[in-house]
Amino acid sequence: MTKAVFKKQNGLWTSLEVSGHSGYSTAGSDIVCAGISTAVISSVNLLDKLIEGCFDVNQNEEDGYVSIYNLDYQNIEESKKTFVDLIFQNLYDTLKDIEEQYPKNLKVKIENNK
Repeated sequence: MTKAVFKKQNGLWTSLEVSGHSGYSTAGSDIVCAGISTAVISSVNLLDKLIEGCFDVNQNEEDGYVSIYNLDYQNIEESKKTFVDLIFQNLYDTLKDIEEQYPKNLKVKIENNK
């Protein structure tokens, strides 16, 4: 099962950790894994183009692991913060849609820290 944990603090997205293989099918033909990977990598790439250098990424394709962390809102232009929020919200919504269709293969949650 793939697990996606989004974290928010004071209403702002602070990190994302996606780990594990979905187990829907064998590697190379797993449509759930492909959907998750496409959504996550597209979002990471978009964030990198928008706010390059304002966050860190750790990934290990073999282990099915990607994390976005150290999101530095102090160095993000005010005009771009809304787009960062939209990218995270869109990724969350996309993964929740996949979770609804494949609940045995993906679990998505938000952890709020005050």
